[in-house]
Amino acid sequence: MKTQLKLHIPQMDCASEAQDIEKSLKGVAGVTGIESVYLNNQSTVTFDDSVTDEDKIIQRIKSATGFTVTKVGAQQIDVDKPSSLRNKVLLIIGGVLLGIGLSGRFFLGMEETLINLFEVAALLVVLVPILLKALARFKANPFNTDVLMSTAGIGSLLIGSYAEGAAVLLLYTLAEYLEGYTTDRVRNTTKKLAELVPKRALLKTGESSSEVAVEELKVGDVIIVKPGWRIPIDGEIANGSSSIDQAVVTGESIPVEKSAGDGVLSGTLNLSSSIEVKVTKAFYDSTTSRIIDLVMNAQANKASAEKFVDRFSRYYTPAMLLLAAAVALIPPLLFGGVWSEWAYRALIVIVIACPSAFLISTPVTVLIALTAAMRSGVLIKGGSYLEELARIKVVIFDKTGTLTIGQPTVTRVEVFNGYTEKEIVAAAAAIEAGSTHPLAQAVVDYAETLNISSEPVVVEEVPGKGLYGTVNGQRVTVGKLDYLESMGVDLSLLKESVSGSVVAVAFGKKLTGTFAIADTLRPEAAQAVTELQKAGIKRTVMLTGDQAAIAKTIAAEVGVDEYHADLLPQDKEALAGKFRDKYGASAMVGDGINDAPVLAASNVGIAIGTAGNDIAIEAADVALMNANLLTIPYLIRHGRKSVRKLQVNLGIALGLKAFMIIGGVLGIVPLWVAVLGDDGATLLVIANALPLLRHTLKS
Repeated sequence: MKTQLKLHIPQMDCASEAQDIEKSLKGVAGVTGIESVYLNNQSTVTFDDSVTDEDKIIQRIKSATGFTVTKVGAQQIDVDKPSSLRNKVLLIIGGVLLGIGLSGRFFLGMEETLINLFEVAALLVVLVPILLKALARFKANPFNTDVLMSTAGIGSLLIGSYAEGAAVLLLYTLAEYLEGYTTDRVRNTTKKLAELVPKRALLKTGESSSEVAVEELKVGDVIIVKPGWRIPIDGEIANGSSSIDQAVVTGESIPVEKSAGDGVLSGTLNLSSSIEVKVTKAFYDSTTSRIIDLVMNAQANKASAEKFVDRFSRYYTPAMLLLAAAVALIPPLLFGGVWSEWAYRALIVIVIACPSAFLISTPVTVLIALTAAMRSGVLIKGGSYLEELARIKVVIFDKTGTLTIGQPTVTRVEVFNGYTEKEIVAAAAAIEAGSTHPLAQAVVDYAETLNISSEPVVVEEVPGKGLYGTVNGQRVTVGKLDYLESMGVDLSLLKESVSGSVVAVAFGKKLTGTFAIADTLRPEAAQAVTELQKAGIKRTVMLTGDQAAIAKTIAAEVGVDEYHADLLPQDKEALAGKFRDKYGASAMVGDGINDAPVLAASNVGIAIGTAGNDIAIEAADVALMNANLLTIPYLIRHGRKSVRKLQVNLGIALGLKAFMIIGGVLGIVPLWVAVLGDDGATLLVIANALPLLRHTLKS
């Protein structure tokens, strides 16, 4: 029999630490699997009956990693981690000390001893915590990134390049802080998602009702959901009918009319009348809970790909140590070389091998590329996403609020029986003025654009159907076509079907007009899709929770290669995975809560517009400060250009390093030349990266 042990590990802050935890149990008898999700600081260990003491598993992880490990029964999510605060403090202290040292060297004429004191202090402030962390992780992974960075710091101390060493480690600490900050923001995403769902529900028991915790609801229970309340759990309407706003889950911009027997989703908003909902899923299986899990797991899975520096350090650090040992031992043992001379050359190899130039080349290039993107109104949440942007082969768009404006708008007005458009609009606006329904608001907004004013009147509402009242002494009915038909209004004059929703107006029993209402396309949407196709993107796709007929119209107008409609968030994520497997790396562009799982699961998730939903922005890797879709092809081009610069800079740094190491082994490159060469490489890297600053959306 398989048993699962869920562990809480608060110090697990990144993918590489999650990997260390998993490696610590490799080969342990009885342990059949371990899955670590650093976003919620949990590891789940699966083991068989041969394991009789769970504490041995915990102790094994503790001894290998130095982390605190405790058992948990329910999900715990740590927000605002102490490690983030520690890195912030280290950055401030180290930065101030280094700033004083550099100011004393170049501007204040400070004594060399005092300058060195400040620079060494700055270096030690950031080196010591990294060194301690490297030692704690050494058993699980002897060549982790912290070992590489410790080598850089110690090498800088040995050759007296204190300021350079401090700068390298401060940059690394800054990257660690930003990664921790982003991780904390992802954790906050789950809190915001959870806030969409009420914590309590009104449970119906016979003729009475009582308030209970949502977690206590069971399949088959019946709850009452009043107008203006969010539906707390997945179910189906047992009694009543209402208009349901599903925008947060499906992305549909227009509410859906639902009645007895229709399914409803947790997190959606009941707009017009009280309904009784029969529970069909337990709380933790409901739509919003599943979205939370999708976001968490997708982010963790995406981050589990090892960083380039981690991969590099796994081979570079041991290779350099082996090379130094070979230089020290082989010539004296095999060729009669002088021990002291070859030991000195081995020390030169170790010092030259200090990876400071290489480590500087990456953050400098990335920092400049990210700065250029920010000047174009784009926040890219890390350098790794530049590389992912360069690899994109599929771009997936949400429809509502992304390719479209996201707001119902009157697109056409038809008038009948001799009335004028002004008469129809004025009467309809008077009836709809007091309604909060999005379709009613679209009619009122349309009247305002035509400068048609009308006084609100007293109306009666038929929930989910329409409204009626008296305007200028005449009964006016505004609502759905089937409602007007049930009231005896003759609809034979209607000849064309229209895309979107239709609101009809009748004076008495006469059909006098119709409003076609739909979400409208962003003006630059078609051009953005065309530019992506010209840039070599293999597939452009639109995914939407909206109706197939509406989706077909929008897809044709914008020119995407294909579209899929009537989708729930999990459907979108599944389709996105298929596209990624078939065509290559994918980017998802979206703005809503329903987009969050796909934004998180895609290689690059792009949230459009700061006015968009905070949850989508947190789940995404790239946030557009504006809603300009032309930014998407710019991002693809910028990612490709940045990666090319990065590759050239890595070549410069590593090429010079290799040249100097060979020279050091041969005894023709003294230590001071190696140090100058390392500084020269840094300057070349910066000079090569600077032109990226000019690569903006307008350039």
